[in-house]
Amino acid sequence: MNIVIGVLYAIYGLLVGSFLNVCIYRIPRHIFWRNAHSYCPNCHTELKWYELVPLFSYLFLGGRCRTCHERISLRYPLVEGGNMLLWILAYITFGFGWYSVALCLLFSLLLVVSAIDLDIMEIPNGMVLTIAVLGVAPFVASFFADNGLPSTLPWWGYLVGVAAASVPLFLIALATRGGIGGGDVKLMAALGLFCGWRVVLLGAFFGVILGGVMAAILLLLFGKNRRAMMPLAPALALGTVVALLWGEPILDAIAAMF
Repeated sequence: MNIVIGVLYAIYGLLVGSFLNVCIYRIPRHIFWRNAHSYCPNCHTELKWYELVPLFSYLFLGGRCRTCHERISLRYPLVEGGNMLLWILAYITFGFGWYSVALCLLFSLLLVVSAIDLDIMEIPNGMVLTIAVLGVAPFVASFFADNGLPSTLPWWGYLVGVAAASVPLFLIALATRGGIGGGDVKLMAALGLFCGWRVVLLGAFFGVILGGVMAAILLLLFGKNRRAMMPLAPALALGTVVALLWGEPILDAIAAMF
């Protein structure tokens, strides 16, 4: 592992994380192209350059807007730091190459999807489509021998991945009459093209288990009515991230037991 390249992954992950916060705020409000400058969502004051340095500006300003002194959401540094961490993990796990870069982009998209789903209980179709387009890269690479992929899955395994997790989730959604949203089903279909059937099934398994645990905790803390407001995309996204980073060794270990 090259330390210099690892530092570059960290820096770019942090910078992209700052941009992700813009996406999370603007995409649900349909104002992504309306204003080129960043501004305080409370007082709408245009932010100076020194207020836009990822992580450090939040610490420098004490977590408050310089103008109106309204508290800045903790989500901003969490998204920036979280994206940096995910990019570092992608590099540590797979090294420098096209696949780790694609993985970094996917992780960033999943951060945006998760945060938006937490905010408005909805997954924008444009985000799902972007993930699907990104998923074409591993599918095309699977046709070549020296493809840089961590899996030896054939090309058809990525096509099967589109339905491997999404169809079971769709059937669960029908059986529960809305217990799982259509956005979650489409998200797993798009992820299946990127991951292939083995990893996307493992990611969906992790995600459903994690979502169940989160729902149980929220039910205990806030009562039965909290169940209706439980978004599943963050759990599915986290489960898929774990499966992408460490799923192949896990699956190989399971296969070796039988």
